[in-house]
Amino acid sequence: MIDRAAFMKALTAAVALPQTGAPADAAPAAAARPFNVLILGDSIAWGQGLRPEHRWRELLVTHLRAALGREVVEIAPQVHSGAIIGLGDRTEIDQPGIYSPDRYAPGHEQPTLLDRGPYAGELPSATPTVLAQLDALDGLDPGDPIDLVVVSAGINDVRIARFLNPFANPKFVAALIDVHCRRHVTVLLDRIRVRCVDRNPACKVAVLSYFQMVSDQSTGFPSISDFVSAIFTSPPRSPQERRTRRVIVGIAEAEQVARQQAPVAAGHLPDLVKDIANAAKRFYDASEAAIGLAVDDANRLPPQAFVHVTPRLGPGEALYVVPAQDSKLWDATIQGHAPPGPTDEVAGERVPLCLHLYDKGAALNECRIASLGHPNVAGASDGYFDAVWAAIAPLIAKP
Repeated sequence: MIDRAAFMKALTAAVALPQTGAPADAAPAAAARPFNVLILGDSIAWGQGLRPEHRWRELLVTHLRAALGREVVEIAPQVHSGAIIGLGDRTEIDQPGIYSPDRYAPGHEQPTLLDRGPYAGELPSATPTVLAQLDALDGLDPGDPIDLVVVSAGINDVRIARFLNPFANPKFVAALIDVHCRRHVTVLLDRIRVRCVDRNPACKVAVLSYFQMVSDQSTGFPSISDFVSAIFTSPPRSPQERRTRRVIVGIAEAEQVARQQAPVAAGHLPDLVKDIANAAKRFYDASEAAIGLAVDDANRLPPQAFVHVTPRLGPGEALYVVPAQDSKLWDATIQGHAPPGPTDEVAGERVPLCLHLYDKGAALNECRIASLGHPNVAGASDGYFDAVWAAIAPLIAKP
């Protein structure tokens, strides 16, 4: 990933190169410029828990270079974990986020965390929103077009702790999914059309959807109560939500005690985990349909530049499936009453950043295990890259 300053420097250098065999004042050939790939969105777009070389984005750039026979530049100036689309509730949008210089007192400004190396985007934050990420392109040369956009957005607006809540009203959750994953994604795609497709009709836009995090095959969880606590580790947004989580954890603890007193057959899914798996499936089904409708709506206008990409991650590759090697998602280790431990490959880089930002509490725990339920190395490669490549390779013409 390169930041905006590095990208501008690369563009300036490319434009300054002499064109062999052409007049000094001639415009450079289209093939001489880089093929520009814009990445927008949340932790799926970022590649939570993955080293740069294992992110689907890096695999995409590598394959594009080989297929096109030209330089490919990835532009992802503000993509990060936790990003929301940026429509609707202003309470999350207006407050200074962890990546914003505005969170520091005047005279004590510090570089934004997004400028602090290849793992800064690991830290969950609602802002910069995906719309703000798109607006960040305004500082780039308008004469240099975007050739491919890949965007992932919507899940953080609905909120994982909300749609996995087994006590949440399904109709309320369905309405949220319709608002954020269909209507708001539709607005986002319209903005992308204006900013990228209208300026380059050859531009293609891949819109990613999500997967079922917990399934009826998630029978290898370490313990019911700790498993539930790990899922609902994000800071509660209201007293009511805090009380609801206490009830869920209380039920999980009761089920755990019952299982210890009367062991059941291996592979049996506890009632609470079964309810969470059903909630996860409802979100997957509804969000998949909603994002598909948003893409269909975006393609009503020519050119039909938008393609819906469904990751190749099925119920048999969800959290804590058996055998464990079949899972393509990062899990968390559970050790007694200790906080769940991250198992991803960049936890050593993320956790110190978490400790720098948060001393204790739910925000720290969420940050520590932010990779939970995200694609691991195999999930990023087989689940997302393969799906993205299959969708966009036939659409990308070699100059």
